[in-house]
Parts: sequence; structure tokens; C-alpha cells
Amino acid sequence: MNRTIPGTLGLICGTIAILVGIFSFSQISYYLAGGYLLVFLISGMIIIRVFCASCLIKGSCVHILPGYLAQFWNQPPGPYSSEKIYLTGILFAIIILIPQAVLITSLHLFVLFWICIIIAAMSSYLILCPGCGNQYCPFRREKKKQG
Repeated sequence: MNRTIPGTLGLICGTIAILVGIFSFSQISYYLAGGYLLVFLISGMIIIRVFCASCLIKGSCVHILPGYLAQFWNQPPGPYSSEKIYLTGILFAIIILIPQAVLITSLHLFVLFWICIIIAAMSSYLILCPGCGNQYCPFRREKKKQG
């Protein structure tokens, strides 16, 4: 199976979710929308620096953009420390949870945001993570044998 398509789908859905969050904030204040965009960009770059830069296969990353950006750091691949895993989880939580305060006022935007987040997460978990070539990644799972 071509794993680039689910990687691209996850990237698109994640981008749509962030844009929905920015749009929701912009209905209240452009400064809040800009602040959320800044939080997303900073958190995203920290995730890439801390987590993705340690990946064995960042040069052929099926998540597309994070792997490309991770190549800017010449960090040797290796096991992920618990601190890196916790920091990555906290940063993802910040990116996802901050817009909930404004998304809750619009059922349509709230549902769209969560559908996009779920599709992005499930495309990774169900399609990209099984059989991943990064033996150090804590999310890597072996492909189930058929038959």
C-alpha cells in the first residue's frame, strides 16, 4: 500500500483542524487567532526538533512535512527518552485543547475540528505506524500477519 496517501491525508486533516481553530479565534479577536497560530508554530517546531529529529527515517517520512523539516537538525537517531515523549504529548495537547474554549460555541466547527483530528490520528495509528521503519519510535507497531 502506498503510505504517502494516508500521510498526506493526515497532514491535510491536521492543517484543516488548525485552520478551523484559527478561524474560531478570529471571530473573537484577530490577536487571539494570531496568538493561537504562533502557539501552533512554536509547539510544532519544538515537536519536530525534539521528536521527529530523532527519527531513523526522517528522510523518507510518510508524514511528509515534519520529516522534511526534521532534516534541518543533524541529530543522530536513537531511543526516545520519557522526557521527549511527555513533552511531545503535552505540546500536542496544547495545540488541540487551546481552541476548545472557542470551538465549543459553534457545534459545526467543533465537530469539524474533531473529525479532522481523529482522521489525522487514525491515519497514523492504523496505517502509518504499523511496520514503520523507525525502530525507536514509541508509536511503532509490527504489522499483523494475515492468514
